[in-house]
Amino acid sequence: MLVDESLTRFAAAAAAQQPTPGGGSISAYIGVLGTAMGAMAARYSEGRKDLVEHADALTAEIGRLDELRAELGALVDADAAAYAGLNEAFKLPKGDDVEKAARRAAIQAGLAAALDPPLRMCRAAVAGLEVLDALRKHCNPNLASDVAVGAYALAAAFRGASVNVLVNLKSIKDDDLRARVSDEGGALAERALRLEGDISAAVIESLQA
Repeated sequence: MLVDESLTRFAAAAAAQQPTPGGGSISAYIGVLGTAMGAMAARYSEGRKDLVEHADALTAEIGRLDELRAELGALVDADAAAYAGLNEAFKLPKGDDVEKAARRAAIQAGLAAALDPPLRMCRAAVAGLEVLDALRKHCNPNLASDVAVGAYALAAAFRGASVNVLVNLKSIKDDDLRARVSDEGGALAERALRLEGDISAAVIESLQA
């Protein structure tokens, strides 16, 4: 599995002349790192006497960030598997009308399947940003910069995943699916950008005070 590779091997695989890991898998792993930074900051905040009133919130935030880290880790390989399925559909024969129709149907099914992992990455990235936005209000001040790094990573994961949604969506013929995904994507993008901006501004202000 890609997610179990060393950092060196994962980077080498991404740099190789091969289709996976591609942009979707990379986006998912950037999201993994973003949630990890948030969880680390929350763990360093947990147990501090001056933050005791936030103990329950910190426990919940750690649990949620760990869940999202696992989800995004699974999406590293899910994205690669979805691409492989789509690639197989493009290889189907197209010698006659029956074969052409079967191939077109398989490609459309493959595109819909390939759309799912990056869309889930977008949702997970926004969910992670929401946790970090809450965390930065009661975080160990020594870890504020790590919260910001986590937010930047999750925002980058969102951007990368959203581009991978678009590249699959443009070839999908199902108008209802296209409309639903476009509407959701727009709402998620607005939320992601606002959260990243709020977290970044608050952290930078605190560090310059």
